[in-house]
Amino acid sequence: RGARLMVEIDEELVEMCEEYLPEWSDCTDIVGTDADSCFDDSRASVEFEDAFKWFIDRFEDYGSSTEEKFDVIIMDALDPDRLVEIVGSLYKENAFINSLSNALTEEGVLVVQIGGSESIADPPDEMGPGKDTANMMEALQSVFESMHEYDEGHSDFDAPWTYLVCFKDSITRASWYRNAAEIDIELHQRIAGKESGKPALLFFDAPTMISYQVPSRAKEASYCRKEVKPWECDGYYSEVNPEIANILVSHVEARKSTRMGEYADRGLFASQDTPESSNLDINGSAKAFHVLPSTWSVIEDLYYSKDDGGVDKGAFAKEKLSSVVSFVPGYGCGAKILGMLHYAIDLGVMTFCNHGCNDMHNIGDCKNESTEINADLDRPPEAFVNKAPVYSPVFDRHLRQIIVMAVGDYRPIVTSIKGSSSEKNQTSGKKG
Repeated sequence: RGARLMVEIDEELVEMCEEYLPEWSDCTDIVGTDADSCFDDSRASVEFEDAFKWFIDRFEDYGSSTEEKFDVIIMDALDPDRLVEIVGSLYKENAFINSLSNALTEEGVLVVQIGGSESIADPPDEMGPGKDTANMMEALQSVFESMHEYDEGHSDFDAPWTYLVCFKDSITRASWYRNAAEIDIELHQRIAGKESGKPALLFFDAPTMISYQVPSRAKEASYCRKEVKPWECDGYYSEVNPEIANILVSHVEARKSTRMGEYADRGLFASQDTPESSNLDINGSAKAFHVLPSTWSVIEDLYYSKDDGGVDKGAFAKEKLSSVVSFVPGYGCGAKILGMLHYAIDLGVMTFCNHGCNDMHNIGDCKNESTEINADLDRPPEAFVNKAPVYSPVFDRHLRQIIVMAVGDYRPIVTSIKGSSSEKNQTSGKKG
């Protein structure tokens, strides 16, 4: 759409900045501009009004507004990490938070600064001077499906600053996890260049974006000091308990099961006694390979592409990719932790570790009656829906480990198994 709108309560401040800080709004070197000042560009507009009131007046009721919605909202309001009465009242106002969500398109993104970056010794926001930040975060989590923090040291605040990115739809979070090549392409296609040929961005490129994907250790530590400790902070994702035995892959063997008749498939069977609650092949976790959402999307597009008449467009591509399209879903396990479908596939004998719930699973907590054979694909059981939490620095910091654990590479055995050739001794376990 190309339209940009700035809502600012202080008109005098904007006028002073234009006069005394002209470099902040200088557009003379930007390709495609039609004005020297960015404020005067025909694609931009400024409304001098209280932004809180502006959004509530126009977007408080979902669906009733006739205003055009935004793809991105960037908010630089009063610092929520300062104990100031007016700040607290603003960020406790659910009507404002709801209006921000209502003002965005379904794939919209909200970016907001939330104050100075934390140190390793800081208390959680709810216990320190950042109580208003905690209130705001809680309100945002009620209307956004995916939230991520990052620190930036080039904001000229004499210290690193923290910013929060909120995705209205969890699928859009796939954009947050793009790889460096994808980010470089997007920057090349979407960022306006400079007439002088100088770099359009001074402090941002693909490697910088990759660094944003991993929150700081200080943020994780503060998050895990909450009065009600988040369950993911118990070390399950961030460390391996040395007191729990790790069963080597040599303790299992792969062969075909005879228990399921026409549904029979290969599985893993214990060849030696396996103590209860042991882990199975932790070493193999690092050897799994991961098919990212963008990679799988490209494979599917090539494999299933058709022309306007419904005829396959790429017979050659289909022939070459047929084995991949069969193998990845067949021997891997899909998840949507990254927003869109991706797969992790074990290597070696662990490839045959059955992830399903068809009465011969090696892993997976299958205490309900639904199985991969009879489950309603339009309404899958909640236990089968593999999604990340809306906000968790722990998840973001240990994402690689979580991805492989979510599909079972890190396998706790839930029953004591005696090694033999009996079908009853097929290894069973709980999804990691």
